Amino acid sequence: MVEEIITVFCICDDYLNAVGYRDNCQTRTSSAEVLTTAIVSAKYFGGNYSRSRCFMKSHNYIPRMISESRFIRRIEAIGDKIIRGLFEIMARTFKLANPENVYAIDSFPVPVCLNARISRCKIYTEQKYMGFCASKNEYFYGLKVHMLVSKSGRPVEFIIKPGSYSDISIARQFKFDVKLQSKIHADKGYTDYKFEDYLELQKNISFAVQRKSNAKRRPRGYCGKTRKVIETTFSQIVKQFAKKIHAVTAKDFELKIVMFIFAYAMDFLVAT
Repeated sequence: MVEEIITVFCICDDYLNAVGYRDNCQTRTSSAEVLTTAIVSAKYFGGNYSRSRCFMKSHNYIPRMISESRFIRRIEAIGDKIIRGLFEIMARTFKLANPENVYAIDSFPVPVCLNARISRCKIYTEQKYMGFCASKNEYFYGLKVHMLVSKSGRPVEFIIKPGSYSDISIARQFKFDVKLQSKIHADKGYTDYKFEDYLELQKNISFAVQRKSNAKRRPRGYCGKTRKVIETTFSQIVKQFAKKIHAVTAKDFELKIVMFIFAYAMDFLVAT
């Protein structure tokens, strides 16, 4: 645990210094320490900032810890651009560790509340957040995390969208910044012949989709065993969730989901 916390802090601090991010001279707790505490909260405390703050302070990792309200303002002030940039650095490392250039794409739901409490949900109020999870055969209210992972389960790209958005519609928004002649495995929900042709002709990427029984095309090298790697990845990420992800705003809720993904991805960097 000590090595993991130190590794996370070093990665965050080095990245912020590399991009020229500077804290105010009167800051008690650096942005690297704030980011580290947020990731530790996702890894060990189910996203509970309060427990993570108390742990980091009581064990002298961050003796000058700020208050919880200020901590939340600080983590939000860092900005999505900085956080996404840090993830892209990790993603490059994961791509280099994937010489086979084999990937898998899929999505998993993150409910914001139980279905019986949808009418009382204040974070999200629109119908677009009502989605359907085919693997569980049930409806949910919240978000979907769409993710591209390597053959070994390392995340290289992700997008968070409302639950009603289909997998293939979000797949069209992915950058697919992978090497030429890479192969991406997907389930039946990603069936789109024009999109497959676009990836093959414009990006030289083979999109191997599991075919439906009435499909007009045959499978192009689809391997169910390879695609199941992403299901294991999702289960490992969801396992970190608390019974309820506490958040006051939609931004805070989505930020905590990102931190859960970071906590999972950091395990691979610590292992290396």
